[in-house]
Amino acid sequence: MKKFLKTIILSVSPLFILGSCSSDDEVLDITKPVITLLSPKDHAHLHLGDTFTVEAILKDDIELGSGKIDIHYSGDGHQHRSINTEWKYSKEIQISSGKKEEILSHQITIPEEGILDGSYHLGVFLIDKAGNQTQTFIEIDIVNHGNEHDH
Repeated sequence: MKKFLKTIILSVSPLFILGSCSSDDEVLDITKPVITLLSPKDHAHLHLGDTFTVEAILKDDIELGSGKIDIHYSGDGHQHRSINTEWKYSKEIQISSGKKEEILSHQITIPEEGILDGSYHLGVFLIDKAGNQTQTFIEIDIVNHGNEHDH
């Protein structure tokens, strides 16, 4: 009798194990999203007061979540005495639910005065719905129209 019960249990167990796996189980997303930055180009030369466009293709294999554009000063510390300050810019990127690809096109206007000219890092950050994240950085050069000289 014990042998019979053991045989039944062993033959029925795979049915329970296989039956618990369904085709609508969520797939584990471990793949980072991808950012293809189209513009501006690395080391773009921009002036105070300019308006430029950040353009990128944002992709994920399952679903995009959210993103951010960030600009901050990256100068080498060599600067003349100035009342100007380091410029910082941050903008959240809203992505509609369910999208696997988004074309980012966001205009940014550089202040006309009051900021330090020099090298700035421009970063685009992207996170998918599963929490995987990636980022890309370039350097942009912001110069004052009347102060275009090397140090």
